[in-house]
Parts: sequence; C-alpha cells; structure tokens
Amino acid sequence: MPQAKLTPNDMPHATIEDEHFDLEAWPFYWLSKAHGQYFAKLENALREVELDIPRWRVLMLLEPERARSVSYLASGAIIKVSTMTRIVQRMQEEGLVITRPRETDARVTEVLLTGNGRRARTLAWQKANGIFTHTFKDIPLDTITTLNDTLGVIVKNLEELP
Repeated sequence: MPQAKLTPNDMPHATIEDEHFDLEAWPFYWLSKAHGQYFAKLENALREVELDIPRWRVLMLLEPERARSVSYLASGAIIKVSTMTRIVQRMQEEGLVITRPRETDARVTEVLLTGNGRRARTLAWQKANGIFTHTFKDIPLDTITTLNDTLGVIVKNLEELP
C-alpha cells in the first residue's frame, strides 16, 4: 500500500530528502509563488502609470493629509531606513512627496503626499485593486478574511524569531 504524502503538520519532522516530501504541501512554497506572481503582475501594471514597486509601497503607506516618518514607511515596506530614505528623496525630486522635520522632534523626517502624489496613489491603487479583484474573483469574502487572519498569525510568529 502506498504511503500518504506528508501534510503541513508533518513537515517539521520531515527533510527535503524524505521520499514522501511534497513541496506543494509546504506553505512557504505557495506564499513565495503567490508573492512572486503578484509582484511580477504589479510591476508590469505600475509601469503603465510610470511607477515602480518601491514608489507603490510608499504611496500605499501614506495617507492624504497625514505625515508619516521615514522609519514608519521603512517598517511598513519591510526595508532598511537608508533604502527608504533614498526612495523618498527620489519621490521628492519627482514631486510626489514633500518632507519636513517633525515639529516635536526635528531628528525625525516626516513625509507627506503632494497633489501629484495623491494622483499617483490613486492610479497605483487602481492598478493594484484590478489585480486583487481578478485574483480573488472566485474566493468568498469569509475565506479572504480567514486568509488575512492566518497570514497575520504567520507574520506575528515570524517576528518572534531572532
């Protein structure tokens, strides 16, 4: 009788050399595949409105009329502060954002959207939302909610690791 494939619950006890190892039962396989596909599609869509992934990240993290620190943006985009600083400087040169020192602590640089930045944010959201709508078209809302909850737990668990 053939042995059953390993389930995700069995994975911590398996090795990739195991004859029954099933890569498709490994959740990070699907997370990586979905992430890669999504960003490839998003990159192509953003190119149509003369944006890229780094600018998109900043535009999505900024809210109209609300200043955010460079550190907040870096944390939300999961990149180094120095990298975010360069992205913000580039966006400032392009007229998408302005920066200012925080009134209560001049060591903190705050970033705000300009009118052009708000327009770019709207265009970027339309592109991203089009991909979202197509990708999740056959998935019920309660399943999307469960997925978001599960991913939130995964992120929390990952943040606990050194």
